Amino acid sequence: MHSKKYEPPDLRKASSFQTREDALAKKTCQWKSLEIYGKVLTVSNEVFGMNHLTSLHMANNRISHLPSCVGNLRSLEFLDLSNNVLEDLPKEIGDLLNLRELHLRHNQLRELPFEVGRLFQLSKLSIEGNPFNQEYPSAHPSDPQPILLYLLDNLQVAPQPPPRQWTRVHSLTETGFTGSGERFSVMSYNVLSDKYATRQLYGYCPSWSLIWSFRRDLIFKELSQTNADIISLQEVETVEFQNFFQPKLTVLGYDHIFSVKSRAKTMPESEARHVDGCAIFFKRNRFRMIHRYTMEFNQMAAQHSKGAPDMLNRVMTKDNIGIAALLEVKGLSGTLRSTPSPPDILVANVHITWDPEFRDVKLIQTFMMMRELETIVHEAIQERQRNPALGVREIPLVLCGDLNSLPKSGVVEYLDKGEVPTNHSDFLNKFYDGYLARLIGESKQTEKTSSGGGKAAPSGSSLSSAEKITHSFNLSRVYDKDFELPFTNMTHDFTGVIDYIFHTTGFLQARHLLGPPDPQWLEDNRIVGFPHPHFPSDHIPLVAEFELCIKTNSSASGAGGRPSSRNRQS
Repeated sequence: MHSKKYEPPDLRKASSFQTREDALAKKTCQWKSLEIYGKVLTVSNEVFGMNHLTSLHMANNRISHLPSCVGNLRSLEFLDLSNNVLEDLPKEIGDLLNLRELHLRHNQLRELPFEVGRLFQLSKLSIEGNPFNQEYPSAHPSDPQPILLYLLDNLQVAPQPPPRQWTRVHSLTETGFTGSGERFSVMSYNVLSDKYATRQLYGYCPSWSLIWSFRRDLIFKELSQTNADIISLQEVETVEFQNFFQPKLTVLGYDHIFSVKSRAKTMPESEARHVDGCAIFFKRNRFRMIHRYTMEFNQMAAQHSKGAPDMLNRVMTKDNIGIAALLEVKGLSGTLRSTPSPPDILVANVHITWDPEFRDVKLIQTFMMMRELETIVHEAIQERQRNPALGVREIPLVLCGDLNSLPKSGVVEYLDKGEVPTNHSDFLNKFYDGYLARLIGESKQTEKTSSGGGKAAPSGSSLSSAEKITHSFNLSRVYDKDFELPFTNMTHDFTGVIDYIFHTTGFLQARHLLGPPDPQWLEDNRIVGFPHPHFPSDHIPLVAEFELCIKTNSSASGAGGRPSSRNRQS
């Protein structure tokens, strides 16, 4: 729960003083520690503007009042107010979120403000010797959690946030395509598996709002109110899919696919039912499922390990999965009604490994996923008798997922630009040369086959640092630089964008996007992070509305196929 290692202040500290001349000259003080002593009655507000302080010693004085501006000391880790005459504490003391020690012994406190419960990183809280009006849960000073939990659970909940606002996308439809008027919406949402929602990780969240029965009702309320035509969920436990999401969303008119992480296969059923996976729900009056697919990255790593030992050492140890559903659009209206056959859409949902020390694995998992999606589309073009003139773009792709990767990562660069160099720093100098060389060889073979050229270089050829790993999809990120969310995941020690919705251009055009939580509400209510009583996951759902487009003329060339290594179920 602690975001960084805490070093208690050295009580055998050496003292230094600011001279009168320095004070008159308003020289800035950068002391990390400050001690105030001498039977002081009142502390100047200027002290509470020294937001660089990490340690503040004010014990053994005659201080009776602590101003609200104490909340400005956001870097403070140690605060000693013992042996004073404090009768109350300002609620702003709850803003000292980095505080590790708070000493309040032998004052005149009648109660602790509930906001003290927000100090989730406290490792020491001493409150003995105060004439409290009530009994607080018994706790040793070195284990303040019972008191903190009591205070936090009874803290008044912030008012309901304003609804997230929809934003219209003003980008133009691609040349050679025109809008059909047929629209559908897509949600991507990591719902935070119950087994990960612990107080050790989310100590700033009241315990009653971490309970799964509370969070799942909020999640379902969000799903039903958003009413998206397609819902992609990550971190769905098998038992909760079976007992909650599947029956609840079936009643609302959704069909579904679901796959669990690979480790479940090796576990007893009693344990496997709590392993999480990915789910796609789609409205049965809008779509008909043609095929479903599961991509198990550890199994795929084993198949591609020749000449790439880190496929076994690193990639195979992670059991993340991706799933996909090939859907036929139903209930068409307008210009699409007159088309020879209903259009198809491929919807993919993925949860990439989380560990920042495995950025190379994130990249490899993404490569494997995109290769499989290309194969799926090529097979579907043949099976569905589509015109291959546009290659993989002939069947639109919507890719949702928690990629656990920032916008400037190699994963997002690869998806955004369609390529990433083999010497990218995210490979961490790990050994994947054999696999990467084969990917490059396949891409060259595809290019030559589609252009009528001769043979490509052998797939086992040596790897050059100038080479690039590519994919054939022309992807667009719906929350791009023109409308980038400030975060999709928000906790006390991380706030950033790691969830995405991508789509192929041409046949799909984003029209509306759901905006972020209200920033003013977050600031006014001093929100530390999610989950929160109003936000049931540490992620927020992404929602986009798309318009299906139709070709007005032919453009782009096709691309060849490649053998498949994923599991397809009709």
